This record gives sequence, C-alpha cells and structure tokens, in this order.
Amino acid sequence: MLKVFKFSQWWRLYLLLMIFFASDKVWAQAENLPETNLSEKNLLEEDMFGGSLLASDEYEFELQDKELTSSWQKNMRITLQQSLIQGKRLEIFRSEARVEYEAAPWEGAYLRFDNKYTYYGYNDQQLGVDSETFGHNKLQEAWLQLSKSSCVTKLGRQGLSWGGVEGAFAVDVVSPFDFTEPLLTDYSNIRLSQDMLTADCYFSNTHIQSFYVLSANINIYQQKDTALLTKLEESLEDEWGVRITQRWEGLDVSFMYAHLYGNDPLSVIDSQQSSGFHLDVSRYDFVGLSAAWAIGRLLLELDLGYKSNELQNFSGKESSDIEVALGFEYTTFNNHQLNAGVWVFDGMIQKPTPQKNLKTGSIQAWNMGWSKTYLNDDLAMSFLGSWLTESDTLSTTLLAQYQWDDYWNFSTALSYTDSAETVEVLSLNASDLTLLIKAKFEF
Repeated sequence: MLKVFKFSQWWRLYLLLMIFFASDKVWAQAENLPETNLSEKNLLEEDMFGGSLLASDEYEFELQDKELTSSWQKNMRITLQQSLIQGKRLEIFRSEARVEYEAAPWEGAYLRFDNKYTYYGYNDQQLGVDSETFGHNKLQEAWLQLSKSSCVTKLGRQGLSWGGVEGAFAVDVVSPFDFTEPLLTDYSNIRLSQDMLTADCYFSNTHIQSFYVLSANINIYQQKDTALLTKLEESLEDEWGVRITQRWEGLDVSFMYAHLYGNDPLSVIDSQQSSGFHLDVSRYDFVGLSAAWAIGRLLLELDLGYKSNELQNFSGKESSDIEVALGFEYTTFNNHQLNAGVWVFDGMIQKPTPQKNLKTGSIQAWNMGWSKTYLNDDLAMSFLGSWLTESDTLSTTLLAQYQWDDYWNFSTALSYTDSAETVEVLSLNASDLTLLIKAKFEF
C-alpha cells in the first residue's frame, strides 16, 4: 500500500534538491574545479572509512574509461544460487535467482538494478507453523546516479551506512537490516535498502552528504505472518539527515545530524489491548561523531552517537541515550586484514518474567574479524566473532569462498553459537553448530 505523500514531505525533498544544485554551482565557481566524468563510478558504494580517503590532501575521483556497448545483455548479470545450512536438522534450504543490471545511459549518469527472488524450500526456518514452501521477491537496488562537477546525487532504492567501527551501530542507524538473511562474516549482506534521495559534494578537504527517505522502514525478522509489523511500518513517515566530513592528512572527522525512526519495533505495555501490549517505534533526533586516524598500517576508529526522545521497551517512556564504539583495522605486510571493536549501549538486561524486574543497563558487544585471499585471489577466507556481554552470547563464523571459473563460485561456512538465551540478531540458527554449503552459477 502506498502511503500518502504530504505537502511537507514534497517541500523537504524540493529543498534538498535546491541545496544540492545551488551548492554545486557555488562551490564549483569558488574552487574552480574541473568537471569530471563520474558515470563509471559509484561514489556511495563504500563507507567513507572503507576507501582510500585517508592520508590525502585532495579527494580525487577515479576515472574509468570503458567503451559503452550498445548491447544491453552485456550490462546484465544473472546468478542462480542454492544454499543450505545443516545443524541438528536442515535449517535453511533456499534457491535464489538474481538479476543485476548496470549501465551508463549517458555521460554523467549511472544506473543500477538488483533484484532477487528466493524460494524457501523444504524445512527452511522461515516456513513457519504451516510448513508450506513459498517464494519471495526482493528489490535490493534500483537507482539512478547523476553527477555534475564535484557533486553527485542518487535517487532510488539504496542503502546508506555511517560510521567506521565494523559491527557497531552507535552511528550506523540509517538503514535497517534483514535478519532473515544469515549473517556470515559481512554485516552489509543483511543491510536493507530504502527508497531515498542522497546528495554528495566533494571539495578539497570536505565532504557534505545529505539524505531524504520518503517512508521509513524497520528491521525484518521473518517473511511470513507480519501483518502487525507491516501495519506499523505503513504508519511511519519520512526521515532525513546530513553528514559533514573534514579530512586532514591521516585523519577524518565526521559530524552527523538526522531525524529518524528506530529500526527495532518495541512492545509497549497497553492495558487497553487484549494482548496487553501494542507495537511502537521510536521517533528521535540523532547527533553523531565519527573519527578515523591512520598510523601507518593501523587505523583507529571512534563512533559516538546521541539519541534524544527515544522510547524504552515495555514502559514506553522517553529517554536520551549515548552510545560509543571503539575499534581498529590493521593490514599486515602480507595482506592479512584484521579488525576488532567494542560497542557500548544501554538495553534491557532482564526479561519480563514474574521472577525478575525490568531494568536497563550498559551492554557491551565485542566484534573481531579477519580476511585474506589465496591462490591468486580465487580463494577468499574470512572470520567473524561476536560476544554480547549481558547474555554471555558467543557467535563465530569461518567462511571460505572459491571462484572455480568464470561461472561457478562455491562457499562453505562453519558457525558456532554458545548462549544461554536465544539472541536473534547474532544468530538465526536453532543449532549451536551449523554448516553452510552454497553453490552459485553466474552468467
């Protein structure tokens, strides 16, 4: 169901577009920057700390001169994939067909489309109580990117990540997640896209980014029987925000402000409901700070976020919270990539049972990752470990991906979860030890 697009939402969208084009003209004249062709580069694909922006006096656009072909088939990629996860029983059994299309329709423009259809087969954990197999279509990306001078704007379905500490969500709060997808060793695999407008302007040492989301989304935990969550999501309105990044040699500092909805639905006690609860979601103002400091091969990272008027689970009271994350990334001389970090936030630390009183407290989430390629980059190995202090939950995954030839790719992953409680965000697996096997054919 399409939501009503209010006049105030049109006004904000119009204002963002005017700011984008006005700032582009003013800064181009002030800086006297030459025009560059950005049609072959997606500037927003990587996070600001994931690229080579540090230790640089100027941000230089990477220019790619590719001959555009008149045959649209050569811009399309079709992937067929079969995945299964085996624990104490067969927990995931999914067949997927994916269509991707990328092209530069004209100079200064770039188009991307990514659609995936998943068939949930025998014994998959998403089947529910009826145990009937079903299919689900997911439009992952569909956007048009336009560039002019030192600015680029992108309109359509896309994702947006903020911050630098991997696996920490102190400031990475814009895009929600799809937890029906198994989390292996990369959090971006479970990130949801939204219909949004983004505008980025790059100057000598400054990057300005703004975004506008027409209608906010929340996290997905299941594919079926989601009527209550769908109704809640349809009641949400727009989101918007801005990020300003200043760069020096070896140091990046970002300031962020946004008006957002929470990504997690909350259960609020309500005596007027037959169930005793109703679903709600926070509507809050967010202020964030991120910093990354490069020392040789070492990258030190800091994320700091402040949320005002955030709702508390169960009580429904409003509160203000501060979250902090610290982390580092290190690349060895032989290209072992290491990262680790800790995210500290407030959360519900006891379940609502008659024996325990509800209370909130400080929770720590620790993450550690490793990756390395072998055999001329045909074999990629990676590891992700997570530990949540309050529930004493440990989750680890070791993933191996092998590119057999130009068409076939095989993956296998071994995951282990040790917890006294079920923590859905860290692991969807019902078994402690699971084995994933995946075969992918691409043409």
